[in-house]
Amino acid sequence: MTATMKSGFFIFMVFGFTLAKNDNAFTRLIDDLFDDAGYEKDAIPMLKPADKTSNVNAINVGVGMSIISMDYDPAEVLTANTWMKFTWTDYRLKWDANQYEGISNIKIPASRLWRPDLSVYNAYTFGSGSFEDHFAVAPTNAIVYSSGKILWIPPLPLKVNCQHDKVVPSTNQNDPQECNIKIGSWTYDGFHMNLTAYDGEEYMELSDMTKNSPYVVTSQEGDAIKNKFYDCCEEPYMSVDFRFTVQKAFDIVDGEKVFNKSPEELEELFELYKNTFKHVEKN
Repeated sequence: MTATMKSGFFIFMVFGFTLAKNDNAFTRLIDDLFDDAGYEKDAIPMLKPADKTSNVNAINVGVGMSIISMDYDPAEVLTANTWMKFTWTDYRLKWDANQYEGISNIKIPASRLWRPDLSVYNAYTFGSGSFEDHFAVAPTNAIVYSSGKILWIPPLPLKVNCQHDKVVPSTNQNDPQECNIKIGSWTYDGFHMNLTAYDGEEYMELSDMTKNSPYVVTSQEGDAIKNKFYDCCEEPYMSVDFRFTVQKAFDIVDGEKVFNKSPEELEELFELYKNTFKHVEKN
């Protein structure tokens, strides 16, 4: 071997060793989970195909919603800023933390993962700028745990038709108004995707709601998990249907707040939001 070849070989070995040293445990873990394992994010993470008579093989997807602020217009359209809450388990993303210097979870873009194909059924708009559009491109990271559990909490705006199945007569906009937000899979039935309540709560989370929200929630029904059956089929079609009433908190008139509910009433209401909030005796 010539001196030049020896020198080149030495440089190659040093360079390769340096690259190997720079590959930390996080890099190795992500490489092992996604690249080496050939992770396919378009494949639903079911261990077995769906059973024909039950949800025994279905993937469980927890769905929750934290309301940050909301507004409402006379056309029965509710606009809300939310933190959506999703959790599920992807068996392909399990690992032994001891093999990766004790790493028990990683934070990675949710776009690299399989995600449930959830839509807002009573959305006011579809396509560009809709909930589905924001859901598809949400830049927030998901947390993946060594057990394969995934937690994803993206901030998402949404706009819904309240009481879309009714012709609602004209009402005083200062009175409580009924509304609902209905979410479900666009393609999967309940034997493939079993929707569950995030953290076991079938209510919207209100403890993070801003006190400057133009509208406030005055009651919730609960029991949000719904199953619908069709004559043709045995499998259920599931949804998470949050039903509630809202009421105007204030208007802005000539640049100033004009309260529909007194500041004292609002403080009392927001105090209730700190716990699981179901209803208020007085509006």
